[in-house]
Amino acid sequence: MATVPNTFPDPAPITPPAGGLQFRDAAPLLCGVVDNGVGFDDPRVLLRTNQATKIILDTSFPVGGQATANVAAIDTILLLPPEMENIIECHPVADTTKVRGSTDLTQGWYEIVNNSIFIDPAMHHDNPTIDLGLWPDPSDKSILRRAYQYPGLEPSSAVVSVTGAKRYIPITEDDDYLIVQNIEALKYVILSIERNENAAPDEAPKYLKQAVDLIQAEVKKHLMDPRNFMFRKSAYRDDLHSFAPNTLGWVRAQIALDLDDAMKVGKFDLSWSINMAEKRIMQRGIFKDCIVEVQADVQGGIVYFPAFVQSVLAVDLCGRPIPIRSQFFEHLENGPGMFGCSEMLKDMGDEYFPGSKATRRKYRLNANCDNVQCLNAVCKLRWIEKKPEDLMVIKNYEAIRLMMTAKFLEEKEQWQPAMANVQAAFDILDKELRDYLGGIRHTVHVQTYGFGLGDVGNYYTR
Repeated sequence: MATVPNTFPDPAPITPPAGGLQFRDAAPLLCGVVDNGVGFDDPRVLLRTNQATKIILDTSFPVGGQATANVAAIDTILLLPPEMENIIECHPVADTTKVRGSTDLTQGWYEIVNNSIFIDPAMHHDNPTIDLGLWPDPSDKSILRRAYQYPGLEPSSAVVSVTGAKRYIPITEDDDYLIVQNIEALKYVILSIERNENAAPDEAPKYLKQAVDLIQAEVKKHLMDPRNFMFRKSAYRDDLHSFAPNTLGWVRAQIALDLDDAMKVGKFDLSWSINMAEKRIMQRGIFKDCIVEVQADVQGGIVYFPAFVQSVLAVDLCGRPIPIRSQFFEHLENGPGMFGCSEMLKDMGDEYFPGSKATRRKYRLNANCDNVQCLNAVCKLRWIEKKPEDLMVIKNYEAIRLMMTAKFLEEKEQWQPAMANVQAAFDILDKELRDYLGGIRHTVHVQTYGFGLGDVGNYYTR
């Protein structure tokens, strides 16, 4: 468990500032709601208002129940202002701030209050902050403040903008502002409390439901965005211009703006999902843009192909096509044996290099080992994880979009629609490949004598 430092800078003022109705203005409106009423200066009015406010904050998220503050981290620890209950969304104020070396991990948000309850993994996005619970304020032990750890924050003293729910703070004076400004909702909750305490518990839930309905209607009217979807949407629009077309960052922005489910996860999670969608496609077969040509001067012996090569599909040596043999070729029963005098390229599988953490395809070239010869190979690309600035191998956006849709459907256990999207993606890629190959001649144009080419034979007359 992380330790909260003894000294912390004061957080920037919460925005928007406290305002609206003060208790002195609300008391005359609330005092008459109970049976027979009481005077506005009766201490029970203050008591009931506090009770009602606490119930509303515990059961709903009212308009005005959200706060935003800039908090300076110390050793990656964020100590929230006393007025804030939790973090719903947070991001560093400076664009240059990184998390674990990446600017894609800077935004973290989730919908939990503490770390002592079961957490649904689907509620975690990007780089969730770690709730450390309530801690006494270093300068006043009577004040409790919620502390969070922001893992990987660079620098560890960065200023972070946090948005979350307001904490219940009792009203003590006439000049205090109401956290819940909806007077009618407060009235219904006070009536619910009164019914529970005055032998009419069956009527209490009806008043409480009316209060909650009023709060929810008010929220819908204000179209609150506590998780800052618009903030992320604006950032993705910027990515469309800052990343080159067909790079991972560019495709990621397109997917986020195209699919609502993609906007609900962070950049790091979305990048990983797009990477897995491309990997899923490339492991299924050979499609357009999955082929690369490699040329090198070799001198017999062992040939290591670049890390981006998965396998060799065709090869020629100094313009002479030579066969490619599998690892089993020379061991087949009644087979060819070593074939020491024949030119060939024999697959020897993948070899891992711990120093570079790279896997490379290894072949043995059976040829004239004394002469340097030109090897020209057509290869299938290996999937390699892409960074935002890297170019995608699969550049068909519609296929990637369908694969991402399938991924989100699979998470919801909607297997049949997911498989339909996967099949549609591969159908598009197959058609793209057929269209590409349709105009290419793959056979050698050979002039034969007399037959096999229609009227060619008529040309050769004696």
